[in-house]
Order: sequence, then structure tokens, then C-alpha cells
Amino acid sequence: MELTATELAAQSEGKVLVDIRRAAEWRSTGVITGSHQLTFFDAAGHADPAGWLENLANVAGPKDDLVLICHSGHRSGIILNFLHAQTPYRQARHLAGGIQDWYEKGLPLVPCTP
Repeated sequence: MELTATELAAQSEGKVLVDIRRAAEWRSTGVITGSHQLTFFDAAGHADPAGWLENLANVAGPKDDLVLICHSGHRSGIILNFLHAQTPYRQARHLAGGIQDWYEKGLPLVPCTP
């Protein structure tokens, strides 16, 4: 369940975008307008899935059109598999190629100051 950068740019209305990267990554590249920044893995690769799900519930419900974003699509793919297997967020998708592909296609990013 992937979306390409081109598909997401053309069909972003109504989607809940959740950028799971870390703050340094957001500041380095910027973020997609309207995205929610909810770090999943810390710099050491550790995660608190229960805590992250609590934060996610504040921005998206299981029936929302949720799209996860990371740097390359790897981390968001891992989280997508977790969501589909162990949570009610079974309709979630992720950005194939991540923010890297978005940037390489020249799509707009805005500064992030978390």
C-alpha cells in the first residue's frame, strides 16, 4: 500500500500525512505542508509503539486516509506493516521513496521548527 510522490502531490487533499522522521531530519529537509511530525524511531533505533499510537490517535483515526512519510520509505514501510498487522489502521499507506523522492522530484517542502 504505497503512494508515489507524484500520486501524493496530485491527491493530497483529505489525507492525513504523518512524518515519522526525527526532528533533525525535519529541520534538514523541511516537511510536506500540513504533515504531522510524530517521530517513531529515535536515533538509536528504539521505539515506543504504544506511546506513538496514542499520539497518532490525536491526529488520525483508523478510518482516516493516513499516509506515513520517512526519509526513504524504509521506516514507514516497517511501521505500515505493524499498523496493518496489529492495529485498526489497516487502510494506512506510505510514501514510496520517502521525502527523498519527494525532494528529488522538486515537490514543495516547508521549513519545520519543532
